[in-house]
Amino acid sequence: MQRKMIVALITFLVTVFGTVSNALVFIAARRMSSMNSSFGIITKNQAICNFLMSLIFLVYIFPLQISAMKLMVTYSHFVGMFAMTVYEISNLSHFLIAVNRFCAVFLPYYYEKLFTVFSTKILRNVIWVASAIWCMVLYELIGCKFSYDVASWSLAFLATDMCTQLTWYSDFTFNTSFVVLTLITNLLTAFKAGKNSRMLMNAAGIKMSKRQKQRELNFVKQSFLQGLSVFSGQVTYYLIAPLLSNPVLIFIIGSLWAFMHSIEG
Repeated sequence: MQRKMIVALITFLVTVFGTVSNALVFIAARRMSSMNSSFGIITKNQAICNFLMSLIFLVYIFPLQISAMKLMVTYSHFVGMFAMTVYEISNLSHFLIAVNRFCAVFLPYYYEKLFTVFSTKILRNVIWVASAIWCMVLYELIGCKFSYDVASWSLAFLATDMCTQLTWYSDFTFNTSFVVLTLITNLLTAFKAGKNSRMLMNAAGIKMSKRQKQRELNFVKQSFLQGLSVFSGQVTYYLIAPLLSNPVLIFIIGSLWAFMHSIEG
């Protein structure tokens, strides 16, 4: 009972923070005229994904941790499929943001043509539809359901040999590849942007201020930590959680993939 309450309290605190913070991010972005751009559209989409993932765990997983109602557990695979859909959309949105920044820095003359408001909305909609179909096929039609596991107090894949092998490639390998690619793209962009900024300032005979240096450093930190957080969620779920024996620790480590969405807020 004590362990269950600790797990429930952790879920409640993390997801309340995630729900509120990401909702505020979205509201603030809506009010900023600069966020009506291509980059703003993708950023708001990311905030929606983070908000939805936090909300799923707050309104569905948290109550099940308090009391595992049979009906909710039975139909939890639909919630699991939706959570995985949001997760895929989030990862692809991270990658799209990275590509957007990359093109702005490396292809400034073509950026406005490549990332118009219309084309960005099309890409955003394609990501949603493709992710929904992908997850529906894998986790419902094929039968590798992602549902609430009473023993671990969280969502878990069906533990069959086929599903273990399938999710290793469809989830771990696929998403980890995108995360690594996103991280590399962001770091290349940060390096190039910093180099361009220094070249312009040197040409003008202006010395870079501490504030500008800090902004560059913050961008690198944000890009690296954002990629590292998503990568950590993947690694901990598949490689670290199975090695642990403490139930509460297994829950925390195994749920980082979802909790990272709350922390991003």
